[in-house]
Amino acid sequence: MSGRRLAMLMLLLTGGFCVRAQTRAITASDAKNHIGEITTVCGQVASSRYANASKGQPTFLNLDKRYPNQIFTAVIWGSNRAKFGSPENKYRDKHICATGKITEYRGEPEMIISDPAQIQAGSMQSSESTTPSDSIPAGATAECRDGSYSFSQHRSGTCSHHGGVSRWLEQ
Repeated sequence: MSGRRLAMLMLLLTGGFCVRAQTRAITASDAKNHIGEITTVCGQVASSRYANASKGQPTFLNLDKRYPNQIFTAVIWGSNRAKFGSPENKYRDKHICATGKITEYRGEPEMIISDPAQIQAGSMQSSESTTPSDSIPAGATAECRDGSYSFSQHRSGTCSHHGGVSRWLEQ
């Protein structure tokens, strides 16, 4: 498939999907305000547990507060566990940043982690960081006021959940 066709296919598949121009790290306590977004969540692993007797054999990394008072959980399913070694020990008591889509489980934010590249230990990217302007994602049609990009094919509603359109991009 040619590069142009692939780009067009990606554009069609992503419809009104927005991505961040930069990955702005947020705190574990702020994750609840970003359900459904792809971002980076940072915090201290306050408790960790490998539930090997549970369905799916999940490993839970609870940030900033211990279970059962956790405010954000990074979940590694057993099917991906071998890629991480022993994550409940590797990340215990460490400051980590996890990147992925924030979902909600029983009223609390969580993120499914399937690849070790999604977790960085011992670092937090500042929300003040910037990305060069030449890093506009291919196929983006608008830059939103919050720094994300839209791939919407229609102007109506573009960036409506991102503070509106900052500027329309040339196509």
